[in-house]
Amino acid sequence: MTGMADCEYCELVQSRKNLLYEDEKLVAVVPEKPLAKGHVVVVAKEHHANIQDVEDKELQHLFYAASFGATALFENLGAHGTNILFNTGGQLKQDGHFHIDVLARWSEDKLNFLWTPNQLPEDELKSIQGKIKDKCDMLGVEKKDKEVVDLDKKPEKLESGGDKAPEEPEQPADRPDKKEGKKGKPKKKEEKGDRKKGEKDNESYLIKQLRRMP
Repeated sequence: MTGMADCEYCELVQSRKNLLYEDEKLVAVVPEKPLAKGHVVVVAKEHHANIQDVEDKELQHLFYAASFGATALFENLGAHGTNILFNTGGQLKQDGHFHIDVLARWSEDKLNFLWTPNQLPEDELKSIQGKIKDKCDMLGVEKKDKEVVDLDKKPEKLESGGDKAPEEPEQPADRPDKKEGKKGKPKKKEEKGDRKKGEKDNESYLIKQLRRMP
């Protein structure tokens, strides 16, 4: 956990006073001076002054816990409604710590979070809308971590196609090459020649034997 000195919310995380829930990312507590009869504060363990500094997954977890707290106020206290509030940027103190307030609402609680709407000129309204929309177009686009390039690492040698000799295609075993077939034909002639030679040898042997007879 990263904390700051003289931060009341960092002290709240460390003291765990009036603790309702805790995990590795947050604590949920009942404040010492609640604004309503049912006030839950969800505090990030990491010290973040602005909502923009909180990682997306951590922020999702914080609001999930706040939503769960609101459900508990409905079901366990019978609240008529809830407000989920947070301040960021200039609304926080200089040593501000991002947190979410979950308030139970009652018809007679006399809490007033309403404000008087202001009418803006049409051109100014369009200009503000366009600026906000430019950022909203990034909704749903995941943030990618910046790739760190190691300048000391030697680049890997790439194998070029010219360095390798092309592999010869395998000849099918059941299809003898035509050339081999042609070369095989003379063998039949040799066999015939050997047969004639054998016959001549037999004839000369018989003649020699006949001549030896009286």
